[in-house]
Amino acid sequence: MSNAAELRALMVTQDSRLAASFGEISKEFGIFAQRTQGGNAGIPAELGAAKYEALLLDFETVPYTKPILTRLRQSPANRNAVIFAVVGDANSRQRAREEGATFFLQRPLEGTETRRVLQAAYGLMTRERRRYFRCAAELPVRLVRDSGEEITCTSINVSSNGMAVSSAASFESGEKLHVELTVPGTASPIRAQGIIVWDDKHGKTGLSVECTNPRMQMELDAWLDRSFSQGLPKAN
Repeated sequence: MSNAAELRALMVTQDSRLAASFGEISKEFGIFAQRTQGGNAGIPAELGAAKYEALLLDFETVPYTKPILTRLRQSPANRNAVIFAVVGDANSRQRAREEGATFFLQRPLEGTETRRVLQAAYGLMTRERRRYFRCAAELPVRLVRDSGEEITCTSINVSSNGMAVSSAASFESGEKLHVELTVPGTASPIRAQGIIVWDDKHGKTGLSVECTNPRMQMELDAWLDRSFSQGLPKAN
C-alpha cells in the first residue's frame, strides 16, 4: 500500500475462502485486494474513504448488490472502477450483467480462469489509476505573484493538473500565480498558471495548475507516465 501507483481492489463477499483465493492471485498482478469491513445498510464504508480501481462483488452471498453499485457510481473517485461479479448460475449472471458488471468470475473460483480475467482487466485498472496518479517528488518550483514577487519552493507531489509544494511563504485560497516547474529530462522549466487551492499556514500549499501550452502539458504528462510505469508492478 506504500506504492503510489499500486492497484487496489475492494472485495464484498461473505465467502472467506473466495476472498482469500482472489486476494492471493491478485498479488501476482501487483493488485492489493482487501475485504470490506462493512458499513451502513450493507454499503461498504471504504467506497467513500479510499480510491479503488476494482470492486469484487459476490452476487450470491451479498443480498443487496444494487445499492452498493449505486454508491460506487456516485463516488467521484471510484465511479470508473472495474466490477468483477462472482456468479454461480444463469440467474445471478443475468442480474450482474443488468447491473453493469465488467467481468464475471464463476463460482467456485478456478485459478487459471481468475488469472485470465485479471489479465484482461489489468489494462483498464492501470489506466484508471493513472488518471489519479500523483508523483511524490522534490523538484524545484518557482512561483511568481501578480505583484512580481518571486518565491522559490520545492514540490511535494505533482499530478497532471496540480501539485503540493513546501514553501516559507503563505498564500490565500484562490490566489493566482505563475508557475515554473523543473522536471527531469526537459530542456526548460514547465510553465503553468496556478491557483491556490489550500494553504495549511505551516509551509505546505496545494495548487491547481494549467500548463501554458499543449507542448508543456505533453512534457509533464510524459514525465508522469514514466514515473508511474517505474512504480507499477508488471502483470504476469
